[in-house]
Amino acid sequence: MRSPPGSQSGQTLVVFALVSAFILLGTMALVGNVQVLFVNFDRADAAALLAAQAGASAIDEAALYENRVQLSPGLAVDRCRTAGSQVAHVVSVQCTISGNSVRAVVVERVEMPVPLWSGAETVQASRTARPAYGGHTGGF
Repeated sequence: MRSPPGSQSGQTLVVFALVSAFILLGTMALVGNVQVLFVNFDRADAAALLAAQAGASAIDEAALYENRVQLSPGLAVDRCRTAGSQVAHVVSVQCTISGNSVRAVVVERVEMPVPLWSGAETVQASRTARPAYGGHTGGF
């Protein structure tokens, strides 16, 4: 049986196809943004680990000769900040010394490929490290 002239047969199919296309494009945009966030979080995490390890390498040599393994706080903070700030798009590197531990917090600004609510997002990662000294102190 044929539809009468001027009927709107198939209109639902066209609307469904348009809505499905927009949903597919939106999903692709979200997946792309999430992938970029994961990659940049890994970068920020690696920068925080590098900064914490660099800070933990600042062992006070005078204390080491007295059979104590401790950090040189000023040098540890300087090494930590220098190492953490070498990554692109890093907004800030905060380094704190607590006893024999160095904590590095790296904040990175990430430009999103498909800006949905803002053009850029902030990613933050933190790591902690302690000095590694494998050996026997004293009796050099």
